[in-house]
Amino acid sequence: MFKKFLLIVLIGIALLLITSFLFFQNQSTEISTKHQMAWIEKRLVYINGRPLSVEIADEPYEQARGLSGRDFLGENDGMLFIFSQPGKHGFWMKNMKFPLDIIWIDENLTIVDITKNLSPATYPATFAPSSPVKYVLEINTGWSDKNSVRLGDIVSF
Repeated sequence: MFKKFLLIVLIGIALLLITSFLFFQNQSTEISTKHQMAWIEKRLVYINGRPLSVEIADEPYEQARGLSGRDFLGENDGMLFIFSQPGKHGFWMKNMKFPLDIIWIDENLTIVDITKNLSPATYPATFAPSSPVKYVLEINTGWSDKNSVRLGDIVSF
């Protein structure tokens, strides 16, 4: 009788371990897939016919992190922040390692403001557009001048 009880307990423990392993394996796969999807979440944005390969930041945690902590940004790369509602969304240079230009884009995909050459040394100052925007594009300093980006230009995705 005791052997039967011990066998049932051991089988229960084994099932619990197997279930736990499968649960955590599934969680790890979901996180890995989300990370891969973030990598795939690169899109092309065009300004004056010039393409930029951008990472999309449309979730609050992605928007809070932004480009912080990165050592560099590719020459024709950027990060496009997509907000659910237009607003005067504020940005700062917390934990940034290189300067940026910020292009502020309204819901009609029109550039309404450009903030140039933001240095990491400006932290903790915050920067916001002069009018509400739905999109914010962070790019390397100088890209907007090099590509003749002006207020009123139309951005296409």
